[in-house]
Amino acid sequence: MKENKETTCTPCEEKFERNIDAMVKEGEAPTAKERQQREQEVKSAFAETAKEPK
Repeated sequence: MKENKETTCTPCEEKFERNIDAMVKEGEAPTAKERQQREQEVKSAFAETAKEPK
């Protein structure tokens, strides 16, 4: 959860953070290596579409 008590946190943000924490604990979140691979895939896909003429 947010540690900064000076800012307000909406219920949606709190739920989102709880869901992320649960995913990490359950092992559903990608590892650092998987995340890096996925980021490369996304970057290359966008690079290819940017080069295509409209």
